Amino acid sequence: MQIDITDFTYEYAEAAKDLLVGLQAHISALDERGVIVLKDGFREEYFKYATREVEKHSGKIFIAVCENRAVGIIICKIFQGGGEEEITTRCPKVGFISDLAVAAGERRQGIGSALLARAERYFKDCGCEYVQLDVFAPNTGAMELYKNSGYEPLCIYMSKKC
Repeated sequence: MQIDITDFTYEYAEAAKDLLVGLQAHISALDERGVIVLKDGFREEYFKYATREVEKHSGKIFIAVCENRAVGIIICKIFQGGGEEEITTRCPKVGFISDLAVAAGERRQGIGSALLARAERYFKDCGCEYVQLDVFAPNTGAMELYKNSGYEPLCIYMSKKC
């Protein structure tokens, strides 16, 4: 199977939306608390939000394409300083991966790794010192992918019901 990682173009917009819906549905199914949900309107609203954020933060979206089908997406943003970081860090330029989704039937075939590698090259080319991302702890498949790609826990976000 030949996978091409390409810059996002609007010819892939509907497939990108489907991939993001699939990711949200997967994560919400893993959330035993029932807090993460797939709301009505998510498909269009989240795509608009994500594309605005990419533009706002000098980011980029990459699509994994196999046989003219979009089978994966990664959304990249770049941050440097601002807010609390100005007080607490030396403010390195950081690449941030907000979303990585691979179509359910295409997982465990190297697509996520290929998307990560492309995002990392992009961030390096942009002068980022680090790449960061968030991962939902119950999403063990994603945790495994990131650990196998050299990512290590930096901060641990914890939750408790009141």
